[in-house]
Amino acid sequence: MQELQVLEHLDKRVLTTQQIAEAFGTKAKVITRNFQRNNDHYEQGVHYFALTGEFLKQFKGSRQDDVTLKFVSVLYLWTEQGAWLHAKSLNSDKAWQAYNMLITNYYQIKKQIEEESQTLAISYKQFQQIERRVETLEQLVKNVTLHSGEQLRLRKAVGARVCELTDNQGARQALFRSIYAALKERYHVGSYRDIKQYQLQDALRFVEKWGK
Repeated sequence: MQELQVLEHLDKRVLTTQQIAEAFGTKAKVITRNFQRNNDHYEQGVHYFALTGEFLKQFKGSRQDDVTLKFVSVLYLWTEQGAWLHAKSLNSDKAWQAYNMLITNYYQIKKQIEEESQTLAISYKQFQQIERRVETLEQLVKNVTLHSGEQLRLRKAVGARVCELTDNQGARQALFRSIYAALKERYHVGSYRDIKQYQLQDALRFVEKWGK
């Protein structure tokens, strides 16, 4: 993700909707629409802040040159965690680059903890800050659902299994429904699309063995 002028709100680093849009190679209205469609995944105070009233007035006063804020009645400021959730949901090349960077950073930070915790050069406060960041990244990685390519891979596996089980076209439709129902029950999801990325290999093995 490109270098941005990161702001602070309530001791948290935040970005405006416009900044996230520019970083992810999309438009602010796309970010807003993405939030509206997936707002049950976003928690205020964790992933974003919604500024109104005096808070909004003060923020506008500190950024008088920003014409995008002129007619805003509610301003959303996104935390680092919120920005990564947007990266996961968007399909732009820059968003995927940013999400890949998240994964890379996760392992770099984990390695940093292992190395620095063995010396006295790092303070206890610094260690806590790094540890909290790793915990945040671990949670984000754990909650990532299948992207479009992985969904396609799973659908192909289901199709291949159905073809192995029967040549009867009428029976195949019932088998498709049964396998997808079994996947939803196994991973406690409403759709196979909601299966987590770390569960993909297990799901592929499950489909391959289904019905045996």
